[in-house]
Amino acid sequence: MPLFLSLCLALLVALGAAACRSQSDEAAASTLPPFVPDVTIKELMLNVIDTNADVVWLSVTTVASAEGLVETRPKTDEEWARVRAGAITLAEAANLLMIPGRRVARPGEKSETPGVELEPEEMDVLIAKDRASWDKHARALYDAAMIAAKAAERKDADKIFEIGESIEHACEGCHRSYWYPNEKIPELPVQ
Repeated sequence: MPLFLSLCLALLVALGAAACRSQSDEAAASTLPPFVPDVTIKELMLNVIDTNADVVWLSVTTVASAEGLVETRPKTDEEWARVRAGAITLAEAANLLMIPGRRVARPGEKSETPGVELEPEEMDVLIAKDRASWDKHARALYDAAMIAAKAAERKDADKIFEIGESIEHACEGCHRSYWYPNEKIPELPVQ
């Protein structure tokens, strides 16, 4: 067989294999597992996200007291492992927030601070209206939590402290978009 025909045949085989692989990748991506998102966003927040964000945030602190500055930092391997586990759990909770079909609260459940935050049904509507933004907020939390996990692996307390602010921004950005989007923050007085 002439060289040109051999090259054409090899190219056709490679293109055919790539097309088959592309089609099978698309089919796999469109077939999600049968998630059961019975736990609400509110329950995830209270039981997983808040508690594990606190593990990360409270692991590295500096508090001014009458005795001077009191610093808290993980010291033992066990303490560092706890910070890493908290960060990883926080990251995976962010993934759980992105599962389609998860509701903000149980049917009939009302806001604990009406007038300050929206009612759960209103939050569900906002999330459904712009799902891509919801997922972007959750992804920001995931990314920040994974940076914290890597910092804990390196036992880098300064990075843990620094990334705590990114975790806070990810949480607060979501809350301002979906929980209390109408909040009016008074401006600080100018002196």
